[in-house]
Amino acid sequence: MQGPYAIGISVFIGLLVLTGLEYLLAQMGGLFFPLMAIGLFKAVLILEYYMHVSRLWKPEAEGGA
Repeated sequence: MQGPYAIGISVFIGLLVLTGLEYLLAQMGGLFFPLMAIGLFKAVLILEYYMHVSRLWKPEAEGGA
């Protein structure tokens, strides 16, 4: 598998791992800031790879349909 699908699957697996880590930290009485850092990182991954927010500030391609 190549291209966008491979990236999407990789990001999805990364989010699963980070969610598991977040859960384990919370169950162990984790500190507020590490949990917030993981949550913020997950939000950035979602915004970039699933919502493509960075494309909002790129110039549009000319001659598109």
